[in-house]
Amino acid sequence: MKHIYERTAKYSKLGSLILFTLYIVVILIFRDVMWKDFETHISVGITLLFLYSISFFFQNAAEKLPVEQQVNVHMYSIDFPVSELNFQRDVSLIPRSYLVSNKGERLYKITPTADHPLMQRLSAFVILRMGLFFPITYELKTMDGELVSQFSIKNKIKFMQLKVYDHTKTQKSTVVLPIFSVKNRAVVFDANGEKIHQMEAKNMSGDIDVDNFDGKRLATYRFGIFPYATHPAFEAQAMNIHVSLAHDLLHTEKLTLTALFYYWTANN
Repeated sequence: MKHIYERTAKYSKLGSLILFTLYIVVILIFRDVMWKDFETHISVGITLLFLYSISFFFQNAAEKLPVEQQVNVHMYSIDFPVSELNFQRDVSLIPRSYLVSNKGERLYKITPTADHPLMQRLSAFVILRMGLFFPITYELKTMDGELVSQFSIKNKIKFMQLKVYDHTKTQKSTVVLPIFSVKNRAVVFDANGEKIHQMEAKNMSGDIDVDNFDGKRLATYRFGIFPYATHPAFEAQAMNIHVSLAHDLLHTEKLTLTALFYYWTANN
């Protein structure tokens, strides 16, 4: 997470300098109109000060974190031996997220697949990231680039369809979700089309508990507060997403829940 805070500080400072330069150019071009427009000067000045202050805030947060050590890629391999999912979004035009440890170490990365370069570029637009207008495929990879899973999101008019594949690109499950809903809801089917799980959020923005038909808890979703949310790797984030997985989940269930919670939280 250290690098994310450092990049946020860098881009905030760069943005404030670019805005300042552009504003000076506008004043010089339209000096007859702009020179005495003190209200605009004050508004832009406050905006510049805010952006510049953000850079110091995130730089200070980065300095609290130790230099990130490279994770053991043999431990965090395509076998996906995780019991929790902490989603952290990177500072990038093309969406790039990481699954991180409780100390903020990057374990896996999620990005639009490079197999579809046009959609990869179009995913820079938030409205196109979640497959509402055009199908999009994401890849879950290890930190050294090994494919763990793929999941594709497609609008089927009456519902959103999320197909999950393993590292061999063999379909393992399908998730059906409402296009618009007050609460997060989903139904999960296996590769043979048999319904295996159904879930719904407790309320509009609260917790989500995923149970099977026998009442066994498979996963819990918590927003903002969890046991180590005050760790410097998380405290400067406006949005913190934490998913706890049952320890005896099947590999396919882990991949499916990872894709599902990414879909639910990607634009947070």
